[in-house]
Amino acid sequence: MSHSITSQVVLVGLVAGAAALYAGCSGGDTTPTPMFPGGGTSNNTAGTSATTGGSATTTGGSGTTGGSGTTGGSAMTTAGTGTTGGTGTTGGTGTTGGTGTTGGSGGASGGSGGGGGPVGEITKVVKSMGCGKPATGGKVTIQTMGTKDANCADKLGGVAKCGAWSTPRDYYVNLPGTYDMNKAYPLVIEGPGCGGNGTNIYPLPGLDAIRIGITPGPNSLGHGTNENQGCFDDKEGDDSIDWVFYQDFYDALNMTVCFDRNRLFSAGNSSGSWFSNELGCKFAGDAMRPVRGVLPNTGGLPTEAQFCPTCTTKPMSGMWVHEINDPTNFFAGNKVAIDRAIKVNGCTGAQTYDAKVAAGEIQDFPIGGGNPDNTCKLLKGCPEIEPLVVCALPGNQHGSHDNVVNPGFVKFIQQFNVGAFITQ
Repeated sequence: MSHSITSQVVLVGLVAGAAALYAGCSGGDTTPTPMFPGGGTSNNTAGTSATTGGSATTTGGSGTTGGSGTTGGSAMTTAGTGTTGGTGTTGGTGTTGGTGTTGGSGGASGGSGGGGGPVGEITKVVKSMGCGKPATGGKVTIQTMGTKDANCADKLGGVAKCGAWSTPRDYYVNLPGTYDMNKAYPLVIEGPGCGGNGTNIYPLPGLDAIRIGITPGPNSLGHGTNENQGCFDDKEGDDSIDWVFYQDFYDALNMTVCFDRNRLFSAGNSSGSWFSNELGCKFAGDAMRPVRGVLPNTGGLPTEAQFCPTCTTKPMSGMWVHEINDPTNFFAGNKVAIDRAIKVNGCTGAQTYDAKVAAGEIQDFPIGGGNPDNTCKLLKGCPEIEPLVVCALPGNQHGSHDNVVNPGFVKFIQQFNVGAFITQ
């Protein structure tokens, strides 16, 4: 798959500096029936904004979006990751090379800070290059571009939308109220359902972390299974425009805010959940932009070859929330992601979620928030520092499950601040 990547930052305010592979999402171990009749169509009620206290709701795919979210504030700039300058596609001078938006790294292995990625044990804190610099939250717009393979899966109105593309993308930076520019916070990326934007994310109250709300790309670039519904490009394998977006905004954040590069979590609702699962599958253990864990609500992981990104075999943590009879995104779709995580994590005992439940290889994972202690279950036999938790909820709705997600995701991520999960 071809990915000619160039990126520029559109100024909105704040100035800053800029494996082993699985042959498919499930590693070839399972080939269940396709699990996306709705493919990410969202009843997205997770619209509470951290900065406004308001809420937004998107429904039935395109939906309506409410709340002002984090629309104010400033933006960040980065020195870009283009393939046109610097020393070519191998990273060259990276984002610290002083070549502006034409310099940098290009390609999927671009320069996040002009050097190597996190090294050593994942329990060690690896500070981003933005540590020690003042930061401001708010909306950021960056220009992304690349090339989809001639055989890409993306179609709009039955016509393939392959080849070169270019589009602006937005993300919203939500800093903790007592942001300390010298403290390496966990970084949580959150994607909304179809029709949402980067302000329609879970508030995750009480979580001391930097939260990044991301907006799906435009309908004009098409979508393999949900055309014109404002979804993420989550059925496009390695050609997804979202991988370029992730690399570009990661590199910008690396230069402008202080976070621990070994504690990046990808969360999402509905279409954002598909994105979350795929991002973890593709970037877990990545040398430059690693994902430590995923937190999807509904969604799933594709199994068709043309929809699957190339995935690593590196372990990762995860917490999945899903109604067992969801009619839009079948629970079986998330089971694909869970079963893959069981294998790459080297969990002992039963090797699928269903088998672990049948064998009793689960235990309560209390999340609080007024939920019964047995609402969520920790899978036994998995490494302590790469926990896997499943909240299989009764019901037949496609909902955002705010009452489970908000306390549950907070409880899950907070584990990585203490004990065996982290060494300063």
